[in-house]
Amino acid sequence: MDPLAGWTVAVTADRRAEDQAEMLRARGATVLMAPMLSMGREDEDGLVARTIELLDDPPDLLVGTTAVGMRAWMATAWSRGLGFELIDVLARSSIVARGTKAAGAFLSEGLEVTWRAPGETLSEVLEHLIGLGVDGMRVAVQLHGGQCTWFTDALAGAGAEVVAVSVYHWRPPESEEPGRRLLDAASQGAIDAITFTSPPAASGLARVGGPDLLRHLAIHDVMNVCVGPVTAARAIEVGLSNVVPTAPSRLGPMVRTLTETLAARAHCVELAGMELRVQGSCMSIDGRMERLTTRERALLEVLIGSGGAVLSKRSLSQQAWDDRAEDHTVEVTVNRLRAKLGPAADALQTSNRRGYRLAVAS
Repeated sequence: MDPLAGWTVAVTADRRAEDQAEMLRARGATVLMAPMLSMGREDEDGLVARTIELLDDPPDLLVGTTAVGMRAWMATAWSRGLGFELIDVLARSSIVARGTKAAGAFLSEGLEVTWRAPGETLSEVLEHLIGLGVDGMRVAVQLHGGQCTWFTDALAGAGAEVVAVSVYHWRPPESEEPGRRLLDAASQGAIDAITFTSPPAASGLARVGGPDLLRHLAIHDVMNVCVGPVTAARAIEVGLSNVVPTAPSRLGPMVRTLTETLAARAHCVELAGMELRVQGSCMSIDGRMERLTTRERALLEVLIGSGGAVLSKRSLSQQAWDDRAEDHTVEVTVNRLRAKLGPAADALQTSNRRGYRLAVAS
């Protein structure tokens, strides 16, 4: 069975969303595309004007906050015939990067980074710069797409002349449909994990889905896997639970963390001398693969978790589906599970007038 087979993962990113989806699908996951934000470019003429301003009066220090911002800025400079001049000016400045990806963007242009924040946060960058002393210095700050006036205001308060370079900004998704799809899937317990690659994505999810979405995600124990500590902190701040940060801040480690954490949630037991593995909506019994519906999966997980105890139809309904379904619905679901268990069907036993139990080998 593929490592992510049976698990459904929602991707909230706008940029590189397809890269994420491809990596997840290659490992067997079902992917729900649910972008919670979109990226808008700032006015290019304004960016060029700010670039020329820095060429005429070079900064003593440059702070790069994001790789996408630095690369877009450099691409604009090269397209307007200012690339060589900008590289020359920045090479004579001290360069501070917020994180590994921003540092990589500088290195790709042949620029040396003098310091990088170990925890990849602007708070660390601010503490470092205040410690160095920025009074009287001209400091250029490549802004990320969100709100960071607190950072530039603090530098100005410490005596720096701050030049803000705005390249792009985050905005709400162009359509509300992804949010509705995610809410519907979460309410049915059909989402196992959500990935976040930026703080605005976590904020966007809380804004688009509202309290109902946050409640459903908590009820169904959905994992929220975040690239880096800053994104994880924002996810916790907006009310998400089961937040799992990844380090370093890359897609590869994120997928690895997601795979390892979901693997720990899989069930593997012995029935009638055969191995049963339940991995999300995928079930493997005696080497045969079966797909489970949302109801079948929930019922089977409750039976496995009961440790062989007899559960009444009412108890099964309440534990598996959080409602009081008709007894007939429980009976139908049990019969469907038996059919999918095949040679191990007899292990799903009926206790007359009491309910059902799964005869798991001890």
